[in-house]
Amino acid sequence: MTGKKLVLAALSGKETPRTPWVPYAGVQTGHLLGMDAETYLKSADNIVAGIRKAAQTYRADGIPVLFDIQMEAEALGCQVKWSKNNPPSVVAHVLETTPLAELQKPTETSGRYPIALKATETIVKAIGNEVAVYGLVCGPFTLALHLKGTAIFSEMNRSADAVHALMRFTTDVAKDLIKMYVDRGVAVVATVDPMVSQISPRHFTAFITPYLTEINEYVRSLGVKTVAFVCGDVTKNFELLCQTHTDGIAFDENVNLAYARDIAKQNNVSYGGNLPLTTVMLFGSPMENVQEAKKQIELVGGPGYILAPGCDIPYDTPPENLTAIGAFVRGEFSSIDAFDAKSRLNTEEDDAPAEPVVPVEKGKIFIEIVSLDSEGCPPCQYMVETVKKAAPAYGDAFSWKETLIKTKPGIKRVMQLGVRNLPAMLINNEVVFDNIIPSDEELHAAIKKRL
Repeated sequence: MTGKKLVLAALSGKETPRTPWVPYAGVQTGHLLGMDAETYLKSADNIVAGIRKAAQTYRADGIPVLFDIQMEAEALGCQVKWSKNNPPSVVAHVLETTPLAELQKPTETSGRYPIALKATETIVKAIGNEVAVYGLVCGPFTLALHLKGTAIFSEMNRSADAVHALMRFTTDVAKDLIKMYVDRGVAVVATVDPMVSQISPRHFTAFITPYLTEINEYVRSLGVKTVAFVCGDVTKNFELLCQTHTDGIAFDENVNLAYARDIAKQNNVSYGGNLPLTTVMLFGSPMENVQEAKKQIELVGGPGYILAPGCDIPYDTPPENLTAIGAFVRGEFSSIDAFDAKSRLNTEEDDAPAEPVVPVEKGKIFIEIVSLDSEGCPPCQYMVETVKKAAPAYGDAFSWKETLIKTKPGIKRVMQLGVRNLPAMLINNEVVFDNIIPSDEELHAAIKKRL
């Protein structure tokens, strides 16, 4: 079977000769070409070159055209900040200055849509018979956050009609882009909605279920497979996600793999993930990556399972780690013998200390956000944004910092804290909001309690 047929069979819940492998190589493919993320994402030719090289080098069975869930928001008028090693991040929300009624849905000529669509068409023609090409769209709730900002968390409780109107709009935007991707031949559409991991099951049922179900049913009506992709600890909403008529679920290391398998199978849904992005893929050796892939396949492998990273692979992830996994799943493990087996996380020369603990002063508030990276992770971004909004109310009594697990000191700090899920917010060195973004009112209440 071709890699494409393996992926499609897994998404249909069928037995496959081996486990399919889908590396979510977004801007990491720019690294593979030796160029920064901005240069890579602003050129269809660069994207085509990167994806073709990644698919071949990593022996991928499936691969996304690009992993950039800010593209729709940018086309709708949101201001973005570009990074050298991350996709752009939204830094100004268009609905803060423009009414929803005045927004026009993007067309094939809007923003960077022409780049993405040209790259998709070229990639499908080049490798689409052998490799399952994924078209990724920004999920409706995450796009709503991009457009509105964190004020949406308060509105979900007091202005439900306004939130539904916004979700109606973002759902239509997603469906339009899906049709553009399908017209260019993608085999799978993945709706990437990481912010749904940050809300309660009650809010998920009210504001996510109807719209995501509509999207999934629409994708299936077009004759292609659909995947719901969520970063963060979506455990509390995992079964609800499985019930949105999706063919598959993609999730990260915050979700227990065996639990995900059991719930997915109960709902006849394919499941994929959750190779650790930093401790293994970014800082591990090729051997450690193979060992992790082997462990996961032995634990949950079988009909419906797809081996994949937890989310968009970090830019600096060594290509040899992904190459090793690709060789392993194809039974060519001996071909990686020449790779360095030493971990980059725990080396003898690595004496970098953990991030220092900030002492708590009476009458003051210190907030620490433990994140993957607020530049490239929407849940992390909006937790940071919530804290920034709160800061002016407390003047000099308030300080905050972000601890990244994409750095060795940050990983050591997280291990010291015992933080299990990301993003997490600590107030005066106490975990207060664990993988859930508070509304403005909830954050102020938590701060005042500690003052």
